[in-house]
Amino acid sequence: MVQPRADLEEFFHPQAVALVGSVNRNAKPDRLRAAHAERWGDRWFLVNAKGGSIGDIPVYEHVTDIPVPVTLAVINVGTRLVAKTVEECGQHGVPYVIIFSAGFSEMGPEGAALEREVGEVARRYGIRVFGPNTNTNAFEVIPDPPKLRGGRIGLVTQSGHQGRPLVQGTEFGVAFSRWVPTGNELDLEAADFIEYFAHDDDTAVIAGYFEGFRDPVKLRRALEAANDRRKPVVALKMGATLAGAVMARSHTGHLTGADAVVDGLFRQHGVVRVHDLDELLETAALFAKLPAGTGTRCGLYSISGGSGTLMAEVAESNRVAVPTLTDTTQKALRQLIPDYLTVANPVDNGAQFLVSAPVEDRRRVFELICADDRIDVIVVGITGALGTLTDNFAEDVAAFVDELPKPVVVTWNSFKTDEPGFGALVESGVPMFRSFRNCFSALRAYAWYQRQAEGFRHRAPVSGGIPVRARRLVAGLSGRPSAPLGAADTRTLLEAFGVPMAAEGIAASAAEAGRWARDIGSPVVMKVASPDFPHRSDSELVRLGVSSATEARRVYGELVEQARRVKPTARLEGVQVQEQAPAGVEMIVGMAQDRVLGPAVLVGTGGVFAEILNDVAVRPLPVDHRDVEDMLASLKGSELLAGARGRPRSRRDALVGVVLAVAQLAAACADQLLEVDLNPVVVGPWGALVVDALVVTGNVDRDLGSRAIYGRLNPVRGEPWTSN
Repeated sequence: MVQPRADLEEFFHPQAVALVGSVNRNAKPDRLRAAHAERWGDRWFLVNAKGGSIGDIPVYEHVTDIPVPVTLAVINVGTRLVAKTVEECGQHGVPYVIIFSAGFSEMGPEGAALEREVGEVARRYGIRVFGPNTNTNAFEVIPDPPKLRGGRIGLVTQSGHQGRPLVQGTEFGVAFSRWVPTGNELDLEAADFIEYFAHDDDTAVIAGYFEGFRDPVKLRRALEAANDRRKPVVALKMGATLAGAVMARSHTGHLTGADAVVDGLFRQHGVVRVHDLDELLETAALFAKLPAGTGTRCGLYSISGGSGTLMAEVAESNRVAVPTLTDTTQKALRQLIPDYLTVANPVDNGAQFLVSAPVEDRRRVFELICADDRIDVIVVGITGALGTLTDNFAEDVAAFVDELPKPVVVTWNSFKTDEPGFGALVESGVPMFRSFRNCFSALRAYAWYQRQAEGFRHRAPVSGGIPVRARRLVAGLSGRPSAPLGAADTRTLLEAFGVPMAAEGIAASAAEAGRWARDIGSPVVMKVASPDFPHRSDSELVRLGVSSATEARRVYGELVEQARRVKPTARLEGVQVQEQAPAGVEMIVGMAQDRVLGPAVLVGTGGVFAEILNDVAVRPLPVDHRDVEDMLASLKGSELLAGARGRPRSRRDALVGVVLAVAQLAAACADQLLEVDLNPVVVGPWGALVVDALVVTGNVDRDLGSRAIYGRLNPVRGEPWTSN
């Protein structure tokens, strides 16, 4: 169980605060006190190089001049003065600083150098740094909406500008515990605050806008803390391919990119990924407001058949259940709603019902839908603002919601929000959406999270031991230039870690090819053995179904001649003569390095169309048996393994074993192993067999770039992200 962050409790509850930087010397003292009181209480001190005073409020020239201990300094001085100011804070024993100042790594190499200087000073004094290029919104008191229904959202953003519209969701009835814009993350980073919110009793759901992550260990620990406390995490993560650009010469490099690795990590920890700010706000709000354990079988209720139809279609496209109401429920509803309107689900009240029916009948419709055992939640669709009709409908929801035994969710699809009905819904605190799309995708995510939560666990590190037979080979990889291993070394390394390889030999002559074909037994497959041809089939350097020793001798010469024709300078180790695997399902298993999250394993539908089908699942290490089973279950090709269309059922357990063996290899050789591409891995009733393999080694930090970076780099151009 991850323990609470006492250091961040101290950070958020400072005993005294130094406000370092420009001061408004024309301000009235009382107004100045009022302006700072909300965030800093009455224990704050102004610091400016010119000193002096503002009325009876002293302005100290240096932090060290403040006559009492200070636990937090807010620094807003010129960029080149920040390091000196942090030095003063260290001399005064200040444990935490917020660096409001900008102009650091977000501005390029010169700013990054200044940021490193600040970091060195802070580390020398043991100061924890928030920022730079941030603000003090982490201490902002965010007002609650008129009615607090459910819990509050803890918000983390790596962009201040992207956080403000989310916090403005209070106008939509959403409540927040705190908003933390992390800036350049010189020290304290998003993962620290995810972990903080996981233990914060005032936070029910964690929401975040993320451009990147820095420390995989810290991030996993934070997500584990959220899992332990059953705090859902909803994330808008900006995505781009990193690892895929590095290893473009292999299948795995194309298929395993940074964004796919992040997706895999999120899947392991039940993180709900969304794709826009409105979806982030509304999904997190639904999680915060729905009672824990609420099902997602929906009763749809509207004033229009068209609205009901669209709701049902969007629900179905999101795989959200809309069960037909029981005959008993339908008969009871028919007593209230005319015959020409549908009551099976969706329920259409025909609009006039809202102005002509007594309030008891209007309440009764809600009660009947709630009473149906097939329904978990009512979704009310208000598509357009229609004056009295929609005002009455919304006011009914507000009046009845606290009396009903099941929750109500509402969509207000109109851009016209200056309506009494809209105000009534906000004041009621019910979960609200601006579109059917966001509503039903959020309900789908809510159901998915509850399923994932059943399997939350702390994963043990994958064993990093190196088998005896591979130790000399692995030791020789240190300092080696980035390049594919030769065929013999590839086999030695993979077999040492338990990867099942097809029987083969490497022939250096036509006669030797014939002997290998005879010894292995026909038919065989023959392939040019050369690190310079990672995709041999593309260059016609593979022959299947070689049926005799005589044919093997002939094919040997043809393959060598073809290799010389395609690339005269290629390094030829010979020709592989390999047993031809029995019929089975072709899969791909691989490993690639992510710049931040480290080694990740991949499994997918394989063969020559692996990149075209792109049917893969990716997980960063550590992984366990249940992770691999989950990866396989997510594949479209999973049905092939199960024996679709009369095929024999394949040994899934054998394929799982291959993935776990690659994971162990990746853990053991994490610093030297750039990529593994096993394609195809043939899987059948008899087991799994690797018939083609590519292993690329090199120095991970050198070839991918150091993982210890300041700020977040643009993964496409290698330039800094702008924090705001």
